[in-house]
Amino acid sequence: MRLTLLSAALLLAMAALPAAAANSQSDDIAGVWQTKTGGYVQVYKDGDSYDGRIVGSSDGKPRYDKKNPDADKRGRRLLGVVILHGLKYQDNGEYDGGHIYDPNSGKTYKAKATMKGPDTLDARGYIGISLLGKTQTWHRIDPKAEHVHQDLLHQPVGAAPQSGN
Repeated sequence: MRLTLLSAALLLAMAALPAAAANSQSDDIAGVWQTKTGGYVQVYKDGDSYDGRIVGSSDGKPRYDKKNPDADKRGRRLLGVVILHGLKYQDNGEYDGGHIYDPNSGKTYKAKATMKGPDTLDARGYIGISLLGKTQTWHRIDPKAEHVHQDLLHQPVGAAPQSGN
């Protein structure tokens, strides 16, 4: 009887491992990334998907949302704006089903992303089908890097909440 219970417990534990590993892999996208144009975007988990907020830039100079189709938003600073919404983990480091706002054009596109390594992410914005789009390679940076606005950072995945956030 003990052997049967032990075997059953071991089988249950082994069955849970792939789900735990997949969840761990899905969180690999979380972090602060430098875009091709020098912007810093923090990708963070929001429910069952991932979003991204502008948290700084490599040069530290303020940028404004001049191309926004909403005239009322053209004077707003891009710092703190959520530009990536709803990416969902698929498998093997791939995320899909999101939308990304390009402040350089003022347009919003469908989005997908692929982890190319622990510190390299290919972010793709596209119209209709993925073939009609553009990929940018983003590089992970230290969240404590110069010009990263600490007050805008979401908590890292699994971190205990800090007071004041």
